[in-house]
Amino acid sequence: MSKFLWLFDPGHGGVIAGKYQTPGKRSPKWGDGFPQLFEGEFNRAIVRRLIEMCQYAGVDYVNIVPEDDDITLRTRVSRANELHDAGHKCIYISIHANAFEDQSVGGFEIWTSKGLTGADLVATTFFKHIKQAFIFDDKIRFREQAYEDGDPDREHDEHKKVFYVLRRTKMPAILTENLFMTNPYECKRYLLTKEGRDLIAEAHFRAIIEMEKG
Repeated sequence: MSKFLWLFDPGHGGVIAGKYQTPGKRSPKWGDGFPQLFEGEFNRAIVRRLIEMCQYAGVDYVNIVPEDDDITLRTRVSRANELHDAGHKCIYISIHANAFEDQSVGGFEIWTSKGLTGADLVATTFFKHIKQAFIFDDKIRFREQAYEDGDPDREHDEHKKVFYVLRRTKMPAILTENLFMTNPYECKRYLLTKEGRDLIAEAHFRAIIEMEKG
């Protein structure tokens, strides 16, 4: 039996009948043979890989957004909190890719709610395994933000009311921003390739296993 029930939240919507379900949240049109990345499709691809690895290892999980529809944040949080209220010891992982107007900006980020919370250890563990997975590539940045608590996670500003899923979930919750889909190198080398997606998913899974054994 698992120590935790892992709640996977693939951000945004997927693709239904060839139509992406979320406005924006996509890479530029590269125009050089590489397809455009739709973030919600990428997020679901990572979660599918995590599910396969968890099934093989006997780790308990729930995909709280099995649909390709763009389920509201309120519904996502409600589904997660219902599992918490049913007595499960849950950890919530929201999977995303990042974007910025400056295409030179890149790297990994992990976000938590503000202050010292149960999510900090989760974020630190995930950051460690992501760094280990990508340490071979000196082009990849690890966008840490050491606050007074000394943790590498980036903390949202409570006053800005961002990251609803981090503020409203009742269990430790992190949001991983896995490279920048607006960065040509990161998108084409990792986000759009099987090998890159495997690396990202495997890093997440190794963090899960460390926490299960800890």
